[in-house]
Amino acid sequence: METAPKFDLEALKRYWIGGIAGETLFRRALRRVAQIELAGEQAQLRGVMILEHDPLRFAAAFFAAVHTGVPVTLANPKWRRVEWEEVVKLVNPAVIFGHSPISEQARAGIQHPKPGAILIPTGGSTGGVKFAIHQWSTLVAACEGLSSFIGPGPINSCCVLPLYHVSGLMQLVRSFVTEGQIAFPEFKALQAGDFPAFEANSMCLSLVPTQLQRLMSQQRIADRLMTLRAIFVGGAPVPGSVEERARELNLPVVLSYGMTETAAMVTALPPDEFLAGNTNAGRPLNHALIKVIRDDGSVCPVGETGHIRINARSMFEGYHGRARGVSTLGYLSDDEGYFDSLGRLHIVGRSDRLIISGGEKIDPQEVERAIIESGAVEQVLVIGWPDSEWGQKLVAFYVPSVVESHEGKWEEELRADLANYKIPKQMIQVPILPLDERGKVDRKLMELLIANSMLKLEG
Repeated sequence: METAPKFDLEALKRYWIGGIAGETLFRRALRRVAQIELAGEQAQLRGVMILEHDPLRFAAAFFAAVHTGVPVTLANPKWRRVEWEEVVKLVNPAVIFGHSPISEQARAGIQHPKPGAILIPTGGSTGGVKFAIHQWSTLVAACEGLSSFIGPGPINSCCVLPLYHVSGLMQLVRSFVTEGQIAFPEFKALQAGDFPAFEANSMCLSLVPTQLQRLMSQQRIADRLMTLRAIFVGGAPVPGSVEERARELNLPVVLSYGMTETAAMVTALPPDEFLAGNTNAGRPLNHALIKVIRDDGSVCPVGETGHIRINARSMFEGYHGRARGVSTLGYLSDDEGYFDSLGRLHIVGRSDRLIISGGEKIDPQEVERAIIESGAVEQVLVIGWPDSEWGQKLVAFYVPSVVESHEGKWEEELRADLANYKIPKQMIQVPILPLDERGKVDRKLMELLIANSMLKLEG
């Protein structure tokens, strides 16, 4: 069994995480190593789960798990009943850092992760929670790819994204691997002008478009953003108005493309090209090979839209609990795009039905099921509606139940079952929803009606 340390915990001793001395972080990690070792063979077999809000506690647990070589599952502390019902079918960790509703009893039939596996949660077109399987080596490869783009030397990160998300996790890993520093301020602190005390032009900031828009709304904050080394923006399409404002302010924005399956970025557009008016995902980083292909698998010529297929040293191995791994041909994403004559990737849309709101991937069918189970509606359709702040916002059209009234109880009931970001921002009652030949709500027709302004969204 592979249990050799991935790295020496002594490397944690330097001062590199804001708010905690290196020696203190090292001792915390050692205590968690002891907890893992106390669990013995069960920890090696079933792994550990990290369910920590606090980034310092998360970091200590994460590096302890990677050091010992046990499988580690990252979990979202905001999950509710629906998500946990999926999670307990997939993992049964022997050690949990944080509080979770998972039983300590081993579940029969659970496929345990491989030694050294790092399971990172993600959404998907098939619905529910999925865990992308990574290794420490794939995360390091992603760091090397980014270093080739941004330049050699330490990467100092200002992290306001959750560490259980690949976008937050990779900031932690980058700063560790490159011997940089990282700080974890609250996003509200940035809005108040309280930025970490990194040297001028040394700090990298990763944001979803919604966050960038909010920070740019105050000139004094925008002035601070101008001094950063790079502002990585990803997780969702960037509204044109946000891009225009960022150019007006001369911000060092890096548009990028990546996903949990690739350990974050596989393409990036340099700030100077962004400021020159270019709007695309940039060129592939040196650890990734990306092709745009047709339905028959042939490669699309320049300018032709097709399916995006990715090969990368940072590629995941597959989804935990699913027998099928990544094809030798690469990972076929749900995104569609094309390459221009300068080798830059343009993303034009998704082939699945995922909604991306505020950087979060949401399966509309999962939300629809939760609403139906409340007993409040007879029929419901959840769509993603373009929104200047969120990229897309969840809107639910519903036909109310004639059996019982749940007026005023929607939010309360849904929040008990779903994470907050999955709660529709609007619930619009309609007298009828169009049905297809199978008797199901005709999603495509409804979206067409909305697009043609036959239904008007309020507010």
